[in-house]
Amino acid sequence: MNPKNFAKFILALGFMALFVVACDEEEEKVWGEVTTYFTIQDADNLSAPATVRFINGSKNAESYYWTFPGGRIVVNGQVTEDSTTTAIQPEGVFYAIPDEYSATLKVIADGKESIHTKQFTVVKPQPRILYEPTGIVYDDIVTFWVEYFQYADLMEQVTYAWDFGNGETSTEAMPQTSFNPPGEYTVTLELFDGVETLTASVNINVQAEIAKTLYITNALDQRLYKKMLYSGAIAPEEELPIGVGLHPLSVSVFQDRLIISVAGDNIRFSPTDTPPDGQIFTTNLQGGNRYTITSPSLLEQTYIDDPFVSTVDENGFVYWLDRFQGVRRIHYSEVNGQYPTPYVWAVAAEMAELLGVSSTYGWTDGTVRIVNNEIWYSKHGTGQGLYRFTLLGAFIGKIDNLYPLKIRTFEVDTQNQKIYFAVNNASGGYNPGLYVSEIDGSNIQLIDELANFSMQGGESERTYVTSIVVDSEGGYIYYPFRHQDDVNTSGEIIGDGSLSGVKRYKMDGSEEPGFFITGMIPYGIGIDHVKR
Repeated sequence: MNPKNFAKFILALGFMALFVVACDEEEEKVWGEVTTYFTIQDADNLSAPATVRFINGSKNAESYYWTFPGGRIVVNGQVTEDSTTTAIQPEGVFYAIPDEYSATLKVIADGKESIHTKQFTVVKPQPRILYEPTGIVYDDIVTFWVEYFQYADLMEQVTYAWDFGNGETSTEAMPQTSFNPPGEYTVTLELFDGVETLTASVNINVQAEIAKTLYITNALDQRLYKKMLYSGAIAPEEELPIGVGLHPLSVSVFQDRLIISVAGDNIRFSPTDTPPDGQIFTTNLQGGNRYTITSPSLLEQTYIDDPFVSTVDENGFVYWLDRFQGVRRIHYSEVNGQYPTPYVWAVAAEMAELLGVSSTYGWTDGTVRIVNNEIWYSKHGTGQGLYRFTLLGAFIGKIDNLYPLKIRTFEVDTQNQKIYFAVNNASGGYNPGLYVSEIDGSNIQLIDELANFSMQGGESERTYVTSIVVDSEGGYIYYPFRHQDDVNTSGEIIGDGSLSGVKRYKMDGSEEPGFFITGMIPYGIGIDHVKR
């Protein structure tokens, strides 16, 4: 191509490009029809004081002008003094008092204005009666007060007229009263808030007594029972709709959940390839919403891995033992979680070196508890002693005074600095029985010889006492008792439970140990320390 012609061609292309761009710019100024519209979030549910959100639905606008008479615009979470804004959509608008309000949005596009206004109401919330304690027992002193919208400049004009439904009335802002007899009461209030008179009422249930709850497993029917620990009366046992199997060795309570570890039907030493059949499961306190937290895998584990004694810490982690392999851990919220490997005392040779003994392999696991944010862990049968570890599994030390003893189970009373424990084989100069010591293991005292207790299992695996419950506030410890005429050495149920049940001991020593419940064959027992 001729160079001059090529230059003309390039110049023509450039002119065309400029023309196209110019056309595009002109087209950008051509606006569609302007629509001005906004909505109010939760417009039918605005209670003073309220931060109201306005949702801009306008189209084809260049600029926005909002006005909120009586409102104060919120910016970065802070209430300003402004009632107008040019934001596309304000963060929120604060209205301090109940009233009728309006909001207006003006938009401008291509020199034209469009305006949209909405009316809305911020209502006065209804007064709400509150009281403490929320669980009311007859003759309790109960404090009442009311939540209501307060006009800051009218507080001196506020009046109260309470009627408690028990024959008493009051004109105080925070009155106190009590109720007797137990039953349903209606408390009413007439409140003058400085502007108008409002009424409120609340129904309350006054109980005969709220109490802690003892949970008991029963091998006779493989069910779970509960018994309220009233201070002034003996409550009956109540069956819960929870099947627990033959050997539920532990029952723990975490918040509003029961956590139960089931060792399965076979808790005697058996051929090594015997499959597992245990599990750890949870239900709510009424026995509903049941799910399995974890259980041994039929493909990867054997009966040796079945969960025996367990406990739960304040964060919901479940710790448990099997026959001799150490402590495992999982969170209670896991559903069919993978069965974890032991992480405390997992290597017997390391523990043997720490303890200065030739071997700890096969030392029979006793009980695990969480004490002052430490893992405490006992051994019995082929082993001995009570040991302390960090929650991460690092060895802290042993309780020297208890080291010679074969401790099947134990419970620590941190309030009174005591250890309650069961020795299931003669050891360290002590015969089988239930004992108490100081928290350092000194001053060991016999509580109960546990005469005629079932000797289920051999010396190296004796099941014996599997739970001890400490109720420091109530002043008792509770423990399961299975008579030898109800359960034989093979673990077979041969009696009707009339000789078995739950025993208790007065912690100050003022009462001899005695039966609290009979007619059951319990393994695991537990307590809900929350009074309900």
